[in-house]
Amino acid sequence: MARTQAEAEIVANQARWDAAAREIGYSTTLLAECEAAERAKALLEALSQVPATSLAGIAAKLNAALREGEYSLHDSEPPWPQIRSALDDIARLREQKVTS
Repeated sequence: MARTQAEAEIVANQARWDAAAREIGYSTTLLAECEAAERAKALLEALSQVPATSLAGIAAKLNAALREGEYSLHDSEPPWPQIRSALDDIARLREQKVTS
């Protein structure tokens, strides 16, 4: 009897969850988020296949990799500090080129 009651409660709770998820669009939003992440991954892969033709292009590629892969703007685990450093170097070189 207790098992039957527990199963009924689980079914009722799931039905409430499903109704609330539909009402707020949770499942639709979750699906859209997953699709967007897959699209971002595909675009990053495509970007890595195209050679950069300028410092700005190199900076854009590094920035895209940094933004897609980094969990925190201040992540100290490799390769994130090195990528940020390379981006800073490119910005510095571009600035020197502009002011020269």
